[in-house]
Amino acid sequence: MEKSNIYIGEIIKNVMAEQQVTKAELARRLNVKPQSVDYMLTRKSIDTDTLYNVSRALDYDFALLYSIHKNQTNCDNKEQEYEFSSAKVLIELDLRPEDIAKLNLKKRITDALK
Repeated sequence: MEKSNIYIGEIIKNVMAEQQVTKAELARRLNVKPQSVDYMLTRKSIDTDTLYNVSRALDYDFALLYSIHKNQTNCDNKEQEYEFSSAKVLIELDLRPEDIAKLNLKKRITDALK
């Protein structure tokens, strides 16, 4: 199996530089000691919980770097055109019973599930 050539600590450093986020600020956002951020930035890999928390703290989806899909959207390539083969849209509506009756939703949902 092929190993990843991603050095996540370096990539996090680059994102921090782009966003002008200091190590102290990232430590504050992660609620950790600055020494923990120093250590993380030297790592080739980090655990998934840490990756998730850093992604949230920097508003950057680092997990996409590890995607195995060939047509992935790379968040580090801003000029790339987005290509979607399909999309899933979830909509939540709060309808009153009379709205459900007007739209005949009970029958339409039953028909769609058959």
